[in-house]
Amino acid sequence: MVQILVAEPSYLVRKGLSTILQELKAVTKIEEVQSMEELIDSLKSSTPHILIINTTLSSVPEVDEFIKKYTSDVQVISIFNTPIPDDGNELVLSVFDSKSVLLNKLRNQVKSVQQSVTQQDNSEELSDREKDVLKKVALGKTNKEVANELFISTHTVISHRKNITRKLGIKTISGLTVYAILNQLIKLEDIS
Repeated sequence: MVQILVAEPSYLVRKGLSTILQELKAVTKIEEVQSMEELIDSLKSSTPHILIINTTLSSVPEVDEFIKKYTSDVQVISIFNTPIPDDGNELVLSVFDSKSVLLNKLRNQVKSVQQSVTQQDNSEELSDREKDVLKKVALGKTNKEVANELFISTHTVISHRKNITRKLGIKTISGLTVYAILNQLIKLEDIS
């Protein structure tokens, strides 16, 4: 589920955005801050999926640097205190936008972030045995060779390989080999 941090100095705008965000079912947590100091403290303690920030706060050099440094994975949506043309940019809000415009833009961003959060949640961790099988497969061993070396049946090796493919979403041996190297399960020198 999606966590959102609203950084807005105006109480009225901050509460209005929170009310609109509560209408979105995918949003599980909404935190509000009103100052630069509160924003920095909040980002030090937890990382939201979406940061909605007024440009009066994000234009402060310290805050801008902090945001760039510590929230690289966070979707940042800017709020402007002036009317802006509706050019389709969903990462820009105006305090003059209607409720329906705000709701549509925020819904689209929340939906986008929710999909990536769901994909991350669905990526299961490999078991130790699956890692052992993956190492052998990445080194070019056949199912029978893997079974003999790990003292398991060929059928069990095939089951582990199916689970590995499902969990990682990688179907080729070359892809599994690259994954094993990048995740330091094997070394490049080990490959013959």
